[in-house]
Amino acid sequence: MSVTRINDFRAKEGKVDELRGFLEKVIPSIASSPGCLSCKLLQSRDDPARFVILEVWGSIESHKAALKDIPPDAFATVMDRLDGRPSGEYFNE
Repeated sequence: MSVTRINDFRAKEGKVDELRGFLEKVIPSIASSPGCLSCKLLQSRDDPARFVILEVWGSIESHKAALKDIPPDAFATVMDRLDGRPSGEYFNE
């Protein structure tokens, strides 16, 4: 059974375009990770500073394994654009 991961991000004031650009660049690498069935970036219509990444994985283990492939400097880059820590949660269908 697949699992959906929903990740929620909020851009700092004045950093919306920078955050969107960064997230758009990482989507292809997430989508090509082993076990990733789909990956999509969404931006709130009501609150443009809010972004969600929807990821569908074959398993939670596949998602966790893919996280190990993200360079630490990528985390530092995104954190500079965020208003607070991102949140994420796994969901079953």
